Amino acid sequence: MPETVNEHEVMIRRAVFGKQVEEFVSSEIGRYLLARAAEQRNDAQLDFLKVQCDNATAVREIQNRILVADSVVGWLKDAIGDGLQALNILDDRS
Repeated sequence: MPETVNEHEVMIRRAVFGKQVEEFVSSEIGRYLLARAAEQRNDAQLDFLKVQCDNATAVREIQNRILVADSVVGWLKDAIGDGLQALNILDDRS
């Protein structure tokens, strides 16, 4: 079944967006954000080692800091991966 023009355009947009995110991650700002996310995760892990295990509020706060840092990195990786997948689909259909 041939793809529609709309499907082709969507794949192109996904591929372009993924490339833009990849370039952003390689930029000074992107590297800064990734470094800050890694720093936040590491700091939270150190805090986790010091927190009282019965302090549920503090444990949740530390977990949330880790989740936010991991989410930022994950979103960027997902966007790049989606773009690469779209590019592969476009290549396969050519």
